[in-house]
Amino acid sequence: MNALRVNFHGKWINSMSKILSFDVSSVSTGWSFLFNGKLKEFGVIVPTTSYRLQEKLYWFKNETNALFKVYFPDYVVIEETYLKNVRTLKTLMQFIGVINLECFFELGQEPTFISPQTVRSHFKLKTKEDVFSYVQNKYKVKLKKYTFETGNDITDSVLKGLYWYDVLSAEGEGEEDE
Repeated sequence: MNALRVNFHGKWINSMSKILSFDVSSVSTGWSFLFNGKLKEFGVIVPTTSYRLQEKLYWFKNETNALFKVYFPDYVVIEETYLKNVRTLKTLMQFIGVINLECFFELGQEPTFISPQTVRSHFKLKTKEDVFSYVQNKYKVKLKKYTFETGNDITDSVLKGLYWYDVLSAEGEGEEDE
């Protein structure tokens, strides 16, 4: 994708540097928004446990749609799925399908799917716990109230966003000019 260069507070930047990243789950989907490689916002999408699957998907659609409208990202990054058990995989793919459709409807684009192993390897990390520690150390103030149990979905999404920013920067799409 060719970038449009814009002047932002006296610096020329690539306008293609708004990244919305998701770590999708039917229970707790972590999301993060990065602008020019910097973490700006993050959170989790947690559907009510009493909802039936269709209600969860509808609710999830509304939540992801709101994120697209607020941040209007240049890139949407989603963790590539890997075989767990078949039932979990079927449910997970439905939630990913919702993001895929909303991405098309709201942004006119398709998301980028990235393997968690590729991301971890890029940052020389081995486990989800390593990812959590790395991201929490990088953003101490923003993530100080989170434990691994409450924040690993967020930190997974952040690391995917950082990885994608590195990829874009290597291709010349995420750079700033002085």
